[in-house]
Amino acid sequence: MILLKVKLINFRNYKETEIHFHPGINVLFGRNGQGKTNILESLYYLSLTKSFRTNSDQSLVLNGSDFFRIQGNFVSDQEKAISSAIAYSPVDGKRLNFNGQKLQKFSDYIGSIPIVLLSPSDLEISQSGPYRRRQFLDIMLSQSSQLYLHHLLEYRRAQKQRNALLQTENFDKSTLQAWNESLVKNGAIIMEMRKAAIDKLDQQVKSHYRTLSGSSDNTKIIYQYSFPLKNSTDISGTYRSALEQAEQKDRQSQTTSIGPHRDDLLFLINGKPLRVIGSQGEHKTFVIALRIAEFYYLKSIHQEAPILLFDDIFGELDPVRIANMMNTLSQIGQVFITTTSANFFNKIESWQQETSFYEIINGSVSIREKV
Repeated sequence: MILLKVKLINFRNYKETEIHFHPGINVLFGRNGQGKTNILESLYYLSLTKSFRTNSDQSLVLNGSDFFRIQGNFVSDQEKAISSAIAYSPVDGKRLNFNGQKLQKFSDYIGSIPIVLLSPSDLEISQSGPYRRRQFLDIMLSQSSQLYLHHLLEYRRAQKQRNALLQTENFDKSTLQAWNESLVKNGAIIMEMRKAAIDKLDQQVKSHYRTLSGSSDNTKIIYQYSFPLKNSTDISGTYRSALEQAEQKDRQSQTTSIGPHRDDLLFLINGKPLRVIGSQGEHKTFVIALRIAEFYYLKSIHQEAPILLFDDIFGELDPVRIANMMNTLSQIGQVFITTTSANFFNKIESWQQETSFYEIINGSVSIREKV
């Protein structure tokens, strides 16, 4: 999929701006605080109907305005024209229009414009707690499958209701059992789909990590369940039994202690935990490889190349890894990259890929032939 142009009205520091983009690599450069990441944020919002930087839609509205609107025009890999627009105001909330049709159910839209984002905070995927690793999986799989998103939303509803019940002093045991069954029904499907996705991602990450690092290091991704799973063909039965065994513990803690909301991913490099032994450069190389693997996973599902957003990712990478990464990106689809200085392209040996440059100064965008 190729983004031809985006129009921003009252979004962040953009009053009214229309930007035309090119296939291949698009570099947005400028000093910090000028609005480079705001453009990537608008594309992410248009794809997933939410920001990757804040949970407050109100904070995205330009100061002094009472709404924002993002409109994008795309062409699919099958050369089909696609248009999408999303608007927000405190009075009307979010309104979404896709190919001229107003959509009421946003969950039906997710995945229509597949997108992959790599930002500085992605180092948390490999370095911090399990929440970010689960979030990575949930966003990827929600874009790839409406079935997954449906079961994820149903699971979260059941988990919320079960937790509320556990916080009640006296409750009907049959009601708890009903919520347990909802958790098992939806949770088992979530875990099965996650495990299948990890099996596909694992080999892709290993290959891309070696290409990016120029090494022969072996990486491995292992899906870790929050309860012992001896029989992988009976996740539902094992999960149901584990929930029953954890009931007394859950009543004391007043929260659900096991399930896909507590599962994790283990990243290994040469058989050792990346989180423990990895350098900053190795962590960044791994998450870049992970995002590129996500790109190919979504492409295989949709038969459509996702749009890649790379936000300020060159820190901790040496020139060799930067050159390897850029050569990899130039071959797979449309890429948007933000950086404070685009001059490094001139320093990469044998860099001959066609690259478009956009200078961002205080919410104003200028196309540059070269830097």
